[in-house]
Amino acid sequence: MENHNSEKKQTVSREQLFSELKELYRLFEQDLSLINPCCNKCGSCCNFGKYDHVLYASSIEVDYLTHHVKVPDFDISEDVCPFLKNNKCDVRDYRMLSCRTFYCDEKHKEETQLLHEKYHRLIKALYNKYHLDWKYSPFLSQLK
Repeated sequence: MENHNSEKKQTVSREQLFSELKELYRLFEQDLSLINPCCNKCGSCCNFGKYDHVLYASSIEVDYLTHHVKVPDFDISEDVCPFLKNNKCDVRDYRMLSCRTFYCDEKHKEETQLLHEKYHRLIKALYNKYHLDWKYSPFLSQLK
């Protein structure tokens, strides 16, 4: 990814950026395991309209996902993740931080929210580290 900041030009390879993001996801999963929130693996959380939820993601996360998997055709007005197949996440290994922290069971909502905030800051720090333009917007619109 090329830097668009005029103050200091620096280039980071996509592979390096993805490697650092993958490591953040690994650390996140490690921290999440200490909370151990319950997931029914029913796919309900991927139906954004059902929860009146707009899933936001950074452009690095969306780029990481779409680098590894093909985006299927989908109707954005349905407000359902296009990677939901048979009520299961078809891209679990590549899903964004917001997907990793949203649970139907709200028992650990406060803890997972704090964890999300921590790792959101760390992902944003990648942008700062490489002087990249921060883009954080609705996930579905980034896929179109």
